Amino acid sequence: MKSQMTRRQLLRCLGLGSLGLALAACQPQVIKETVVVEKEVEKIVKETVVVKETVVVQKVLKEEVEIDFWYFPNLIAEEQLATFMEQYPNIKVNMSELGEAVFGDQKFMTAVAAGKGPSVAIQNRHTFMQFAAKGMYLDITPYFEASGLKRSDMTPVQFEETSWQGKIYGLPRETDTRLLYWNRKHFEEVGLDPDVPPKTWKELEQYSEKLNKKDNAGNFDRIGFVPYLVGNSWMWLYGFLNRAPAISDDKRTILVDDPRWAQALQWLVDFYDKYIGTFELANAFSAGVSSAGLGDPFAAEKVSMVAHCDTVVNNLLRNPALEWDVAPMPIPDGGVQSSWSCGWSLVMPPSAKYPDAAWELMRWWTASNEGWHALAEATKADTVRYWEREKITGTPLFMPWDACYLPAQEMLETEYVSKGTEIMRKAWATSMDCLANWTHGCGTEMGLAALEYWVEIDNAVRSALSHKATPEEALAICKQKVQEGTDRAWEAVDSM
Repeated sequence: MKSQMTRRQLLRCLGLGSLGLALAACQPQVIKETVVVEKEVEKIVKETVVVKETVVVQKVLKEEVEIDFWYFPNLIAEEQLATFMEQYPNIKVNMSELGEAVFGDQKFMTAVAAGKGPSVAIQNRHTFMQFAAKGMYLDITPYFEASGLKRSDMTPVQFEETSWQGKIYGLPRETDTRLLYWNRKHFEEVGLDPDVPPKTWKELEQYSEKLNKKDNAGNFDRIGFVPYLVGNSWMWLYGFLNRAPAISDDKRTILVDDPRWAQALQWLVDFYDKYIGTFELANAFSAGVSSAGLGDPFAAEKVSMVAHCDTVVNNLLRNPALEWDVAPMPIPDGGVQSSWSCGWSLVMPPSAKYPDAAWELMRWWTASNEGWHALAEATKADTVRYWEREKITGTPLFMPWDACYLPAQEMLETEYVSKGTEIMRKAWATSMDCLANWTHGCGTEMGLAALEYWVEIDNAVRSALSHKATPEEALAICKQKVQEGTDRAWEAVDSM
């Protein structure tokens, strides 16, 4: 397929022209009846009961069906799926590998273009708008509205990411946040208060200089802070901290030429030059740590501070001797507390077989306490196995995913996080505050040329950090390429 059609040509072929019949054929045939109950009830064999103050019964599944689920198969996912099929014995689910889904998703795109593919698939949200606009996902608004779910049940940023032109095209599963993590022992070693992290970019520079540690030959034994590629920050984080806008409200104009992007990138360039030496040296240092079998440079205590997504917490918990802490990222002068969040969502392609059953899987997997409890229990069991296999001393600990379904967030905090350590509770509370108040969604920031935007802004940063171009020059190239891609995407949408 690759030799016959380019990725852009394939995306253009995935228009909405032939979607009307598929949409009509896939509308949910729901018979609703409401009964008042005095306690929570759940029937799970051939009808789904959503319980609030009343029970909404949706009789949608009247026969045994078999559906395909393109996901990331692993032991945790398989145990979660086994729980679903126990609760829904009339739905058999075949889980198989989705393949690459961050930088292209060729397997899924090719299948949808051919009218084939799974009933349910997982998709990354940074490209969600781009693919939804091309007709790759079924409009599930009727299912959502008939289910008893409410928009207020979902984290607002992530729910917006799975919508396109007022319609719902997927259910967000989990998300993340980007925060500052620091090594408390390293702070104490150089005379810094381990309870007081840097709050500004200037303080971050000062702390980094104190934390840098070299051997007798002048080589780094430890670096105070590496802004890029170590951890999980990317340019988006520094731009948003500097109030830089990524895209216009109508999603048609790329705004990476705003001077606040160049200011943030210039700060990164100056930081590398003054406190590390070169971009290449930092990358070589990180690669050396990895090749030595020490893993992540921060977890290996070779970097004192790191900008990372909160999924790193489970890795940090595997080293009980590691003393770490967490706080919002430092901000520049005139900046604002900020972060960015991404993650995965479940979708139904227009050609989905047995869409009613597919919806039940999507809802249970992403927007039910039962699904999230099953995931947590499977993760807990896997954590115990890992600690036993690696002979880690202490009580096995794990941090649940950041659920986009708010009732599940509350359940996970009560049943799992609250029973963990103090630092776990602090990390969770910081992430929840971020999600509710000061994060950006990757999907809504990248628009209809998300793939191009992600790649080109990274290219711009690498070019500037390597002194191959000034920040302004590098970002101008990014602007031109991504705007061209955005214009082409909108031309296709506007012509439908």
